[in-house]
Amino acid sequence: MADPVQRAGADVATTQWLNLLHGSPSFVIRIDPRTGAPAVTQVEVVPDDGCVYWIAGTTTLPRGDRIPSVFEVVPSAGGSLLGAHWKIGASWMSSSDRAQVFAALNAEESDVFPFDWSYAVPLARDIYHDGTA
Repeated sequence: MADPVQRAGADVATTQWLNLLHGSPSFVIRIDPRTGAPAVTQVEVVPDDGCVYWIAGTTTLPRGDRIPSVFEVVPSAGGSLLGAHWKIGASWMSSSDRAQVFAALNAEESDVFPFDWSYAVPLARDIYHDGTA
């Protein structure tokens, strides 16, 4: 059976990024918007610098499940999520692939959405969690 992230259109490099960040959560991937080039880096706080970051963390579902995650984040937009990738069992799944996620978690929409999240490396400004919204 193919990796769910790959079935949803992600390439092998994306799955490698997810595994890297999951295994080494103190690292982040910074994507420069001008070039689209990714760079693996280690920071104490993710800066608000106009780049997109991939950051390891944890998703907490309404029913209490805690799922290892990697988030695509826009720090300059106060920490807005572009996407969430969840490690469910041995596979990575995109939170946007709802049918697959629901089946893997034996869940319904209200069991999964809306979810909360936390980052392994904090953001300089996180409007969703620091009370500045």
